[in-house]
Amino acid sequence: MNKKDFIYGLLLTVLCLSFFSCRKENIYENKDAKLKFSSSLITFDTIFTTVSSITKRLVVKNPYNGNLKTDIYLLGDNNSYFSININGVSAKSLKDVEIPAKDSVFIFIKVIINPNQVNLPMLVTDTILFHTNGNKQQVGLLAYGQDAHFIIADKWLGTAINYKVVAGEGENVTWTNDKPYVIYGYAVVDSVGKLNIEPGTRIYIHKKGGLWVYKGGCLHVNGTSDNPVTFQGDRMEEFFQDDYEQWDRIWINEGTQDNIINHAVIKNAFIGIQAEILEKDMGNKLILTNTIIKKSSGMGFLAKNYKVQAYNNVISDCGQYALTLMQGGDYTFINNTIHNAYHLGTRSTPSVFFSNYYIFNNTMYLSDFRCDFINNIIWGSNAREFSCGYDKAAEFKLNIEYCLLKSDTNYPDYFSNMLFNKNPSFENEHEYDYQLKASSPCKGAGKTIPVVITDIKGNARNSPPSIGAYE
Repeated sequence: MNKKDFIYGLLLTVLCLSFFSCRKENIYENKDAKLKFSSSLITFDTIFTTVSSITKRLVVKNPYNGNLKTDIYLLGDNNSYFSININGVSAKSLKDVEIPAKDSVFIFIKVIINPNQVNLPMLVTDTILFHTNGNKQQVGLLAYGQDAHFIIADKWLGTAINYKVVAGEGENVTWTNDKPYVIYGYAVVDSVGKLNIEPGTRIYIHKKGGLWVYKGGCLHVNGTSDNPVTFQGDRMEEFFQDDYEQWDRIWINEGTQDNIINHAVIKNAFIGIQAEILEKDMGNKLILTNTIIKKSSGMGFLAKNYKVQAYNNVISDCGQYALTLMQGGDYTFINNTIHNAYHLGTRSTPSVFFSNYYIFNNTMYLSDFRCDFINNIIWGSNAREFSCGYDKAAEFKLNIEYCLLKSDTNYPDYFSNMLFNKNPSFENEHEYDYQLKASSPCKGAGKTIPVVITDIKGNARNSPPSIGAYE
């Protein structure tokens, strides 16, 4: 090879190397970039009985002809029960993960849970976030915590409610207290079905879930003073104790058998209990006794055109009304304590509101209203803790007597033998202890009612009794 050919070849090689080294990588940068996943929810469906470590695989695919770069995050970070491994790299987050064109990366997911940890959530959840060309996509992670009866919704009602029938037509089902029940979605008692819940049963409900007693169904909650039935959210960590909307509600419709809730604790729901007629009255009522409803972001107890008998209950700490009776109905409330000092902020509503109508989508629904309201405490952080309204097209009969009420407004047509604006002197309202101090004006200030012979703790009522749920 002569010198001229050598120099020519050398220049050609340099030019080729320069061309390939300067050529831009074939990276897909369009803002419409969307990854494809082998699943949108990774579920660890083993009920753990020992310290467990289970690994599952998520396939993340690039469907484009160019390479993609994505940032991957485990949102729970160091507080997560989950760990991830991205193509051999263990990390809580990893940026600029490159996925070749028409190719995939693998994420291996592991969860480590000790089911004997008492405060462990019933359902452990987290999310893997993918940030690609400005777009965000998520894959959910779900694992079962403590050993429990898991009720996972498997049907949809429209697009709003997912549910699972736990007592079908003609079925008489009993939930025992052998281990907790965890509801994911709505647990439904269907028409002509009945659900019995034994003393001491613990029921944990995931976000937006609840218990629905559909029309014709029946619910008997059979708690005791020493072993109440508990309804609460499934997140028991300290961080979630101030989440007043961990789950949705207990929703009860019309039926031929009375619904009974005795000695229950219902907390951290959007609405504690909602009782309403969907179509027409079938003759039943709700008997609510010795029950505590607290920490509701919306309302503690809501009834619409229902029949309710309520004795010795405590309703407290709600973001809106503690007690709402509307659209008519037939109600008897005796010896209840309603205290609404919302711990998470202020509210514009009174603790208690009664009416014979309900307005929805500019349409008024109206029915006769009757209520006996005796020996109750209505107290809270607002100046006016009671209000009512009615339309003359339907009956509105209200009798409120022997109650302690905080209010800047008097309703002489409805009130008699009242204690106005006198502090009830609770033992410790900040700790939800609504027992009465010896100096309380409620002591011995009530009216003797033969059907209410004990208080919420089973103590005998005096004659005359104290006002409120505690003697």
